[in-house]
Amino acid sequence: MPMVANSVDDMFPGGDGPERTPEEATLMLRLRVFNRMRWSAIAGVIAATLVASYVFHIGFSTLPVYIICGFMALYNLVRWWQFRNLEKESAETFIPKARSISYNHIIIDLVALTILLHFTGGIENPFTFFFVFHIIAASIVLHYRTVYLLATLAIAMFGLLVGLEYSGVVPHVNLAGFAAPDLYREGSYILAVLAALATVLYTTTYMATAVSGELRKRQRQVVDLRERLLEEKTGELEKASVEVAKLEDERGQFLRFIGIAAHDLKAPLTAIQGFLWVILGGFAGEITERQRNMMERSARRITELLALISDLLDIPRIETGQIVQEMKEISLRQVIKNSLEGQRDLAKEKGVKLKVELPEGLPKIRGSSARLQQVVTNLVNNAINYTPEGVITLRVADRPRDLLVEVMDTGIGIPQEEQLRLFEDFFRASNVPGKGTGLGLSITKRIVEAHGGKIWVESPCPETGTGSKFSFTLPKLRSRRQR
Repeated sequence: MPMVANSVDDMFPGGDGPERTPEEATLMLRLRVFNRMRWSAIAGVIAATLVASYVFHIGFSTLPVYIICGFMALYNLVRWWQFRNLEKESAETFIPKARSISYNHIIIDLVALTILLHFTGGIENPFTFFFVFHIIAASIVLHYRTVYLLATLAIAMFGLLVGLEYSGVVPHVNLAGFAAPDLYREGSYILAVLAALATVLYTTTYMATAVSGELRKRQRQVVDLRERLLEEKTGELEKASVEVAKLEDERGQFLRFIGIAAHDLKAPLTAIQGFLWVILGGFAGEITERQRNMMERSARRITELLALISDLLDIPRIETGQIVQEMKEISLRQVIKNSLEGQRDLAKEKGVKLKVELPEGLPKIRGSSARLQQVVTNLVNNAINYTPEGVITLRVADRPRDLLVEVMDTGIGIPQEEQLRLFEDFFRASNVPGKGTGLGLSITKRIVEAHGGKIWVESPCPETGTGSKFSFTLPKLRSRRQR
């Protein structure tokens, strides 16, 4: 009889029962398969009866066979209904109840097969060994001791049938045209068949229960392992969560400290710079050329320090979400125009051509005009500083969901192995001349992400094959219908 494979999900329609362990899910699958196999067995018995009667002209009464098949179909429907209700059982009662139902129905199967054999030749019927299918089914779902009991019961029932027919207590049905009429009274033949049947059933029981038991053992080990791993991972996640919270708290404290320190340093440095410019302007008396040179160098260093302090103040402001308070509906075209006012002269001084490509009718966006101006200024300024000669192009593309801003240059480029670290705090590429804070691009990244966009770098630039291309996106304002 063919076995029909099914997925666990289509085991029982509805799917309202509790989540099952692998062992329970497998058991549900097998019960459904056995239920379908019984329909196949009923159909097979009817087909074999028709073939034997009308093709091979074997003489026996077919009415009892059809009655038994009808009875099997009826209790198979009952079994199907029981299995549908079984999926609602709790984990504690599911397996015991499933095995109880299976045990009862296998006994009914054995009785039905024994009666069916009686009406189809008894010991003359070669399908006597179909008892083995019931033993295999029992081995899969029942305890091995119960299976041995069922195997013994099958041998006893068939032996009783053969004995009753042999003694004449019940009439023997001869398969006329297939077996000799007195074969059921041949003692040696009877003993050989019973011995073979017992050997097959007990051997099958031993092998099937061993394999099935090992599979159930493995399933339980998998469940135990999964639960242990889940407990370990849960503990690790809780520990990691505590560590992350602690690190975030420490990071917040550090950012606050940086903000306070930078703010406290900015005022005296600004004052010192002011005094230096007063002296350099000659308002405090004449100074020597050597004194002027030293003071100018000191003023430049203070300017660099003030730029670093400004960057350090930007980080906690961005991290704490102050940009959100500055956001409103703005024009990116105006932001770019303001950003390029001071950059055109710088590009002209270096002999670098600055091109701007802006489409007409750029939609407005929600953002901080000052912060986005800082982003564009920083990217264009970097492109100018690191492009000895050539062209710098600022291009904006209007896409369905966002605006794409690209700054392309023909400069020195960025080493491939350093591009992933380019937006980290205090990182500067190894081929960058001069000094800097290494915070410009990391602050730029924070600003873009605070606006809901993304920023990335490509070097060399795909369009020119040289230099670099910095790209970032800004989400477009959604219409009320989109909201």
